[in-house]
Amino acid sequence: MAESYSELGLFKGTNTDECEGFVATVRRRALEQGKHRDNEWMAVFASSYLGGEALYWYEDLEESIQNDWSQLRPALLAKFGGRGKTPSASSSVPIISSSTSSTTIPTPAAAPPSTNSSSLVRKGRLRVINSVGTLVGYIAKSADSIGLYEALSSDPAGALLVSFTASVIGPFDIQIIDTSQNPNVVDVLAVVWTHLTGSEWMKNSDYVASCCSFSSVSPKRSWAFQQNVWALSEDGGLSVEYPKPGGTGIERLQPFVRRSDALLHWMRPYAAATRSYDAFRIVVEDAI
Repeated sequence: MAESYSELGLFKGTNTDECEGFVATVRRRALEQGKHRDNEWMAVFASSYLGGEALYWYEDLEESIQNDWSQLRPALLAKFGGRGKTPSASSSVPIISSSTSSTTIPTPAAAPPSTNSSSLVRKGRLRVINSVGTLVGYIAKSADSIGLYEALSSDPAGALLVSFTASVIGPFDIQIIDTSQNPNVVDVLAVVWTHLTGSEWMKNSDYVASCCSFSSVSPKRSWAFQQNVWALSEDGGLSVEYPKPGGTGIERLQPFVRRSDALLHWMRPYAAATRSYDAFRIVVEDAI
């Protein structure tokens, strides 16, 4: 079923955990984009994910606070965080006065807290970087003849556009935004082991995986597909994560680019086959 990514992940100020998770996520996104010292960028980014009571509250702030994360951040925590709804008179947090009349604007009843309230929807490109953070390219939006996303694009305009809500408790799905058909239609980005079926891919650590559009490729092939396996590390790196057979732990695949043809594959980092590859990291470049 198609769904709109624009309606997901809004911060509505419903509880303390949501607020703390929102502030932490904004900071993490800014670090990934090299914008952690740009208070205006961080404030604008944060404001684009506000809804409900938090949005009405934000609109009543002075413009200088709206455009400065160093002021907006403590104001958010004072209003919606665990230290109380309003800052004390001696606090360094700005006291926000409304420029509107005392008439209260009705807001919808708060929804029940989410089981993953600290998550935040993201829309962006999958940026391939080397060990020092230099851009190598983007996962290209043009799939090969089979439907695999293995090629890299040097141009952001040629990059695959995705949307997801990162989970703090386990792997999550990544959705492909199909702008060629409808800007609000999404499809799942899956991992596939071509020419393998069932659980064969678990039997040999040297097996190489690719990523693909699940709805485009799976109806035509009887290969081994995995969904809901994406994970983000603390430094923002994207990997594939899934349980080992028998529940004996977690297995992870990392992105590697083959030297002979510059194609991207996903492999176990200890696999012997990685000798003909170069290891890279994939991070999300936000597209606001």
